[in-house]
Amino acid sequence: MSEEEMNKKMEFIVEQQANFAAQIEMMREVQAADAELLKEETKLLKEETKQLKEHQRTLSDAVLTIVGLIRNLTEVQQRMEERLTEAQRRTDERLNIFINVVERYISGNGGGKTNPA
Repeated sequence: MSEEEMNKKMEFIVEQQANFAAQIEMMREVQAADAELLKEETKLLKEETKQLKEHQRTLSDAVLTIVGLIRNLTEVQQRMEERLTEAQRRTDERLNIFINVVERYISGNGGGKTNPA
């Protein structure tokens, strides 16, 4: 191998090494940019996760409040049904008494005398 061929091969190797070095540097820059992007995305994800947890707590509190209100409404409804049932029972009693009085009056047992006309 002549000196000229040897120089050409050495130049080729040096050029290849320079290309490899340049490519490695570009890869490092891309990797650094990707790492920074990943860092930013991780930060955003953490913030969104925090917000989701806060919303979850708020919704849980709202559900507990609604459950409490439904219990209260159920209790009120039960009391109203009991009162209505009692009022209906008293009304039925009084109506039965009234009906008995009217029936006795009509049948002549009411103590009142009617004059035949």
